[in-house]
Amino acid sequence: MTNMPLTITGSDGFKIAMITRGGVSLKEINPKTMESKIVKGLYFCGKVVDIAGPCGGYNLQWAFSSGYIAGKS
Repeated sequence: MTNMPLTITGSDGFKIAMITRGGVSLKEINPKTMESKIVKGLYFCGKVVDIAGPCGGYNLQWAFSSGYIAGKS
């Protein structure tokens, strides 16, 4: 993945922006630390985790909060 070039050619803007779904199952993550239950020392946060919420800042709040927990752990 680190050697796969991607070229952004444009954007349709925030009016039609969509949320993503899928990712690491919450069942595989310790919610108090955001650490993987399968691979010790591996932490997840934000969109990498299989969680979705309504638009309006909720997903940003999840990204910030889960990132803080993972970072502190």
